Amino acid sequence: MQYQVLFHDTMAYGTHHHTVNVKFQNIARETLLFQSNSNVEGAWVEQLKDIVMLTREAYSLNLEPVPLGGKVAILMTYEEPTRSTVRLCFRVMDHTGKPVSCGYQVMVLVHKDTHLLVPAPALLTQYLDVSNGRNIIEPLNGPSFAERLKTGSLAVKQIFPEGVRQIGSKIACGNREDSYPRLIDEALVEYPL
Repeated sequence: MQYQVLFHDTMAYGTHHHTVNVKFQNIARETLLFQSNSNVEGAWVEQLKDIVMLTREAYSLNLEPVPLGGKVAILMTYEEPTRSTVRLCFRVMDHTGKPVSCGYQVMVLVHKDTHLLVPAPALLTQYLDVSNGRNIIEPLNGPSFAERLKTGSLAVKQIFPEGVRQIGSKIACGNREDSYPRLIDEALVEYPL
């Protein structure tokens, strides 16, 4: 999805604050999971009535500043999903496709009363289906996205291959009416949410 850096996102010298990179992650996560699917929208309240979604870990690697008014693309994938946990991986790029930040969040699902792990509801598992184009499983493995993120600059470059940077540029450069959240593959094929 696209996001435009606003005044309250910036520091005194005019570029986005490093904590905004975590805000980018949260915006993408909340929009995709809770606001973008008409089949799940509203139903998430029922699906989560007995579940607490904990962000157990959050990590952000800041790579480049974005000025006030600059637009970025925020891409999100799933890594290592289990019955009750998932790592959400994030790539953020500017209008040229240049990496701005990358990071991840590990979400754990527990019952609100017992605090025992519980299975993920449909609002999370719907993006694991390879048959309908809605699969957002992270393609990097061996080493994983998270491992590459902490390894260093060469590994981080592997997180942003040319195809991913092209998607980032397309999304960040889009008009306001094209700034809706979407599922898109490296061939720039868009799948309905």
